[in-house]
Amino acid sequence: MSIMNMQELKQLIYNGEKVDIECKEAESNVPRSAYESYSAFANTKGGYIILGVKENKKKTFPEERFMVQGIQNSKKQVEDFWNTINSSKVNRNILKDEDIFIVEEPGISLIVIKVPRADYKMRPIYVGENPYKGTFKRNNEGDYHATEHEIRGMIRD
Repeated sequence: MSIMNMQELKQLIYNGEKVDIECKEAESNVPRSAYESYSAFANTKGGYIILGVKENKKKTFPEERFMVQGIQNSKKQVEDFWNTINSSKVNRNILKDEDIFIVEEPGISLIVIKVPRADYKMRPIYVGENPYKGTFKRNNEGDYHATEHEIRGMIRD
């Protein structure tokens, strides 16, 4: 699925956050946690980061739990994401141009970042300078700091 429309994207969102989908509220800038999700997806099985969706964890019905709010200045946020991911804030960029796209409908823009699984030679993908502090992995609930044992395994492989 390369480019999707808002209806397809909403179906993805309303299926709920899973091991391969992470929604972030990102009204006017990319949250730092987006880079942690990038690390987690790259080190696990890949997935989608969707910016512009607020999650209310107290609600159970997906249509109530996930509020598609949209974001401001989506083109600038995409640019900011690229700048950060190509800087020393992340050890390696494994994304191609078509992996980040804006999905719009009148009055609402969302950014979708499709993160592939990193090749084992490239792992770990981490945030910051220190792999032991900035490596994340993904489980059902979300992103978590990888253990030293997991990181050593990635480096060894």
